[in-house]
Amino acid sequence: MALAGGCASSSSAGGAAAAPAPVIPAGPPVAAHANLAGGRCHGATCTCRDPRGSAAESSPPDEGHKRFELRLAALGGSEALSSPTLGDFAAGEDEACYYIDVVPGTTHDVSFVARERRAEGGVGPSLAIAEYGPKGPWWYEVVNVHCAGPEGKCNREAADEWGADIKKRKRGRIDPCGSAVITHLTWDTSGGSGAREMGLFRDFSVRFTMEVKKFATQFAPGSTECVPK
Repeated sequence: MALAGGCASSSSAGGAAAAPAPVIPAGPPVAAHANLAGGRCHGATCTCRDPRGSAAESSPPDEGHKRFELRLAALGGSEALSSPTLGDFAAGEDEACYYIDVVPGTTHDVSFVARERRAEGGVGPSLAIAEYGPKGPWWYEVVNVHCAGPEGKCNREAADEWGADIKKRKRGRIDPCGSAVITHLTWDTSGGSGAREMGLFRDFSVRFTMEVKKFATQFAPGSTECVPK
């Protein structure tokens, strides 16, 4: 029996039902179907931004778009993110990053799944999405999927801990100063019995809706001006 849990914002972004769980492609991770953007991307791959370095984009988005960073990695396995409107992305154990430009005022359904590479080995999923704020420049955390229990792998306790953490979001955002809102966020798994006493999951899937608001970001990440009174 599948285990399920989740968290949904009290606000609604609308949009169609979430897409089916994406298929993890074989072979090296690539952005199979996506319009990658910015100076870090060449062909179907991108170089990851160093969070400790300059936040500035050498080739920033034009006025009609907002830039987003997707970081994916799967300890002990592989994973894929799929959206009918944003594209398809994949990663293995090594972190893979992708950069895309999105039109403000649009809503996107997203499905994300991580699967173990070795039977009963478990998997430690990781997904982080950030929004570029050109005024700073800054990067705002939008959503962060992590389920790291025993040996960094996902089990029920770790999934519940992450589920409790995402309930702390303000206005459907990790950083209330960003303009992207996450709603309808749920997680699921087919279970597993890896390292039996630890109950490691063989897979972990997450679905959510991301709405990119039209307003331009104005304040530094975490600024008190953005926190609801």
